[in-house]
Amino acid sequence: MTTVCISNGAFRRALLSLNGLALAARGDLLPRSRARGGPSWALGMVRRLGFVQIDSISAIERPQFQILFSRNPTFRHEHLRLLLEEDRTLFENWTHDAAILPSEFFPYWRQFFERVKNYTVHPSYRRYFSLVTREQIDAVARLVAKRGALRPRDADTGTLDLPAGYPTLSVAKVAMEYLWRTGTLAVTRREGQQKVYDLVRKVIPKQHLGPKVPRTRYLDWACRESLMRLGAATPSEIAHFFDAVSKEDAARWCRRRLGDEVCEARIVGADGGESGVRFALTAQVPMLRAAKPAPRGMRLLSPFDPLIHDRKRTLRIFGFDYAVEIWVPAKKRRYGYYVLPILEGDRFTGRLDAKVDRKAGRLNVLGLWWEKGVPPTRARNSQLESELLKLGAFVGGPELKFARGYLGT
Repeated sequence: MTTVCISNGAFRRALLSLNGLALAARGDLLPRSRARGGPSWALGMVRRLGFVQIDSISAIERPQFQILFSRNPTFRHEHLRLLLEEDRTLFENWTHDAAILPSEFFPYWRQFFERVKNYTVHPSYRRYFSLVTREQIDAVARLVAKRGALRPRDADTGTLDLPAGYPTLSVAKVAMEYLWRTGTLAVTRREGQQKVYDLVRKVIPKQHLGPKVPRTRYLDWACRESLMRLGAATPSEIAHFFDAVSKEDAARWCRRRLGDEVCEARIVGADGGESGVRFALTAQVPMLRAAKPAPRGMRLLSPFDPLIHDRKRTLRIFGFDYAVEIWVPAKKRRYGYYVLPILEGDRFTGRLDAKVDRKAGRLNVLGLWWEKGVPPTRARNSQLESELLKLGAFVGGPELKFARGYLGT
């Protein structure tokens, strides 16, 4: 059986294309929008990425917005709201984290809901959702059916009696969270960062509300869709992409299709060594080998960007050792609280710690670190300042404040 070999540069360029950070290459199997901007572009990009992670941390901007903005500076916050709350072409649920997904994925997510019910997705689910009884969950479901869209705080269900040290939790909050993650409720809109829930049939378009797909079809879909976006991957990486299947399921899927739809692939790592045997879709190999060069401009990525979500993979392929230090005690951080990777072309050239001061209307740069061998030239600093100005305007703070010594100040 032939094993295809792909150079490091070619694979880096392919990953940028697959992640919407470069022009789509010939033979690309992923969906893409031909629109230049607006809601239709945003919908096409979420479909291309598979999902966009949601997080409430907003040191600069919440990831669901910055991920899309970094790919198209004409993107606006309102575009995502229209797709979620009016067009209903996107919906909120869960992958490995809270996420926004294309609504056509919903029939497959019914299988994901079953995994939540069986507590096979995240080990902590059993402990968290056991805080409420089946009777309490059913009572909250009836309340939403009777009264319509509700926030947990709108439901007078009382608080849970928890041990000292636990945050205050209402019965409605935990019950609604369970009903959302198991497919009875859906997020119909947000008020600020608070989720407003309603019955699934009132939120998800009718054409996507059919019965859940059979398990074999679900496994086939999840593995193929993941591998299509990863380019070449191990079973573990395939399983982790959506967190929708087990590593064992992904390995069996790859082996069954080996020599037909799937081939073995060896990718040269950033250090020049091979990164081990991976699997790729045979139809995608020409694109992986001949992706177009990435734009030479600079991008400031979110810490939650899908390109760098798998930190070990990022190190192997790009030679970029990156970690989110938000949850690391301040004294133990190597860089900073909210560090943005700096992408130039198809390589990471540095990282920047920044924070928006919304009251003052400023984007403060707290730290800047260029990678080894990357000279902080005047042209590079000027380009970085330009990108920061764009990002500052997007988040509502166009006036920039730089700490002394950064960007040539």
